[in-house]
Amino acid sequence: MTGPIAADVTVEKSVITDGVTRPLVRLVVRSTAANPVVARIVDRLPPERRLAATTETELLGGRLEATLALAPGETTALHYALDGGVPDEHALPVAEIAHVGASTGAVFDPTVRWSNADGDWRALALVGPADADVVREPSVVDGPVVAGVRAAQDGTDMPAIGVIATDDHADAVYRTILRAHARGFGVYVTHDGADAEVARFATQLGAILVDPATPSEDEPAERARERALAATARTAGHPGIVHQPLACPRIDYARTLDAFAANGWEVRAVPERSARPADGPDVLVAIPAYRAEATIGDVVREARRYADQVLVVVDGGGDDTAERAREAGAAVVEHARNRGYGGALKTIFREAARRGAAYTVTLDADGQHDPADAPSLVAAQRDGRADVVVGNRFMAGATTEMPFVRAIGLGTVNLLTNLSMGRFLPHEWVRDTQSGYRAYTLEAVRTLAETRDIGDGMWASTDILYALERERYTFAEVPTTIRYDLEGTSTEGVLEHGLGLLRNLAGLLERTRPMVLIGLPGAMCVLLGALLGVLDVQRFVTTGSVPIGLTVAVSASTVLGVLLLFTAVLVHTINTHPSLRERE
Repeated sequence: MTGPIAADVTVEKSVITDGVTRPLVRLVVRSTAANPVVARIVDRLPPERRLAATTETELLGGRLEATLALAPGETTALHYALDGGVPDEHALPVAEIAHVGASTGAVFDPTVRWSNADGDWRALALVGPADADVVREPSVVDGPVVAGVRAAQDGTDMPAIGVIATDDHADAVYRTILRAHARGFGVYVTHDGADAEVARFATQLGAILVDPATPSEDEPAERARERALAATARTAGHPGIVHQPLACPRIDYARTLDAFAANGWEVRAVPERSARPADGPDVLVAIPAYRAEATIGDVVREARRYADQVLVVVDGGGDDTAERAREAGAAVVEHARNRGYGGALKTIFREAARRGAAYTVTLDADGQHDPADAPSLVAAQRDGRADVVVGNRFMAGATTEMPFVRAIGLGTVNLLTNLSMGRFLPHEWVRDTQSGYRAYTLEAVRTLAETRDIGDGMWASTDILYALERERYTFAEVPTTIRYDLEGTSTEGVLEHGLGLLRNLAGLLERTRPMVLIGLPGAMCVLLGALLGVLDVQRFVTTGSVPIGLTVAVSASTVLGVLLLFTAVLVHTINTHPSLRERE
């Protein structure tokens, strides 16, 4: 029992025999507190008596623990029956209030469980009035019976689901809440302060909002929030909590409950990594194609040797690419107009997700990629090395002979891409960020099918990396061979492609890391202005005159730096503030 409000909650125990089909033990819980509270009640059963109307013969003696949310002045009644005739009211143990704590005011059904002296427990679930072995009335003792409790057989009142709400994964947060409630799980949501709007909407879906905890020394902020969620779930009487990762992937509830049974109070949610249709292909080779009638037939026939299905997305063009692909044995999806390389990839991800392919390998239609390398990409995923495997042109074992100018350009783009992804250490880099030869797991494909951040141009490969990095997918690379001695292998020049990539990187940095793109140069200008200012003062002290040129440089550098810093803060606020953030 905690705090002075504990005295404002009382519990009375009696036996009801009139007007009921069987004698019931009644617990009446009253709150006279001025604010909403959460109370946990403990009621011990006689050692020789068994909880009635259950198929679990081991529910003998022990105790019932009920956690209730009480509004100011609310009275709630719980009833249950014991086997063995009418209980002797005076011989029954006295019910106790084990805990009373402040509540956010959220309304939730009572949670009840039975436990014995050995620590074994059994979750109980609410049932209708016809099965009222333990019943709850909403506000007054003499009101109608509205619900009851009996031993649960379907997992209801199992561990709570804990979610840290963020704007980046708002839709996934809402999906988690709805799916969890559909399965009878309670959901607790917290946030980091900046995402309060998402958390508020989550409460409208039935989740219970938990104030974020202040991290202790050397404690990660995410762990502090998980600690707050776990403490609230414990107070509410849940037998444990399942922490949903920040990206909120779809939860495999069967495997998660197995993990909970094996590991106890707190576990991580197990995602649906392998959930797919029974008739879905194991390996799907998917090929974006634009005016590739001369090469697509040979590429499809070679790819079929290493795949269960081959899918070709024909991105307009008005030639015979689609017909040639079908003749070679591929399934074909046609765009009525040209949508660009990124547009074709987005169609591929949607189709692969719909077909339920365990592994999706993308390669080009012009013959540059060798389909024989596909098994090595898939093998890396089967070994559990990564969610995404990239065919790398620069690794040892790759025999790619790349033109010098292209190699320099790709090296620059690779460096900038990794830095913009926050991968500053070389061992963390994705070494070939622009390779279109990649393998994706089904879960990664499903994420890409839903994201809105993939552009239509040739730089979509970078957009995909950003989307997957944000969702914390893992990457691996294997050596591959790409031919550059073929004619007509690109519809976009090297310079045009490189400038497009750099523009895309700048745009991504502006949207995702404006403090790096704009704020860092601003800070450097302010620092330069300060250093020049010191030199300016020294010149004035030693010569007695003010150097005009140096003073102008100090003023210009400082003003420019302050303007850049102000712009960076403004852009960051626009990108992150819930009420200003633009949503598609």
